[in-house]
Amino acid sequence: MQKIQATFATARVNRLIGQAFAAASILLTAESTLNFISQQPYLNQPVAWVVASLLWSTTILYAFSFWFGSARFIYLKIHALYMFFLVAAWPFILSNPVPTDGKFYPWIWWAVDTGWIAAALSFKLRWTVVYFLLLNFVMQVLFAMPVGGSHNLQHLITDFLFTLLTNGTAAVIALLLRNAAERTDAASSESIRSAIRQARVEAQVKVRERLDALVHDRVLTALISASRATSPAEVKAASDLAASAIAKLAEVESADESGSVYINDLFQAIKTAGQNLDADLNTSINQSSNWQLDKLTANAFTEATIQAIQNSLLHAGGKTRRELILKSTDREMKIVIKDDGRGFRPSRIPRGRLGIRVSIISRVESVGGAAHIASEPGKGATIILEWTKP
Repeated sequence: MQKIQATFATARVNRLIGQAFAAASILLTAESTLNFISQQPYLNQPVAWVVASLLWSTTILYAFSFWFGSARFIYLKIHALYMFFLVAAWPFILSNPVPTDGKFYPWIWWAVDTGWIAAALSFKLRWTVVYFLLLNFVMQVLFAMPVGGSHNLQHLITDFLFTLLTNGTAAVIALLLRNAAERTDAASSESIRSAIRQARVEAQVKVRERLDALVHDRVLTALISASRATSPAEVKAASDLAASAIAKLAEVESADESGSVYINDLFQAIKTAGQNLDADLNTSINQSSNWQLDKLTANAFTEATIQAIQNSLLHAGGKTRRELILKSTDREMKIVIKDDGRGFRPSRIPRGRLGIRVSIISRVESVGGAAHIASEPGKGATIILEWTKP
């Protein structure tokens, strides 16, 4: 079964934390800029302005990405790693000696504050810990040098611990929120997988029941006909009936072994699984014939339908009404999932919404089907899944 990814909670938490962090970073950048301006007499002007401009550029990039763009974490990584460049470049930014009374702090000290949470949001936990310890240590080494203000050991230890306590606490909170969101997504993903497994089992059971009924009806009819045959014509008719029953059984057995599923069985299984996810789901089935569908296609449409229902449960709002429409003609199958919830703009689906991009659109297209999404903010959403016999 294709892996189902329900990343709404994680993506939403990441964006919210990123937006809060971006707003705080703008304020910290303003503070570091004021210190940058006040320390102009000590700075090598061309070099200092280039270094500062690059810092401001990385801040603008991730702030714009989280507030107006697709929340690209690569910009956070660039910003976090740039802090090491700031520290290494500091001696070359200076053109005049700085005070060595232990009270002077380079303006990059305020800029580095934004690097901690940037690392916590974009790196794995072990690399975040390495980043914290290494950058903090490098900063204290710089402060101990004349170019960093010649701070004494007590100040260095105090600054080191204070940085770990304050910035580390903020980073830990961000990590805990992400971890909680990931657990929520894991539970949601398991719910989807369970519904899909149930739908598959339901379809297989119905196929087996159909086969058992056919065995009973055809064979019993042939046996009764044979037992009552007295004339050559009746014997021949009974023989033909038996041959027909055997041929039909071989046909159905072959279809069962190949993994085919009847459209009616598939629709009934999807209906049951959907109503288990949403007890109030309004479902209708409209069929003109009952033909067989290969298991690969049946699985793809089952997964896509269940994912669409789950997406509506997550995003459409608490009082939303949902409808599932299952239709088939002699050659076509159509599944419609509708809701009257808050809606969205399909053109602005975030990259983190893998449930739509991967588990619905790509999943259906992988078996030759098509997925159409119609939605507007405040006007609900309709997802149409279609497949035509080749």
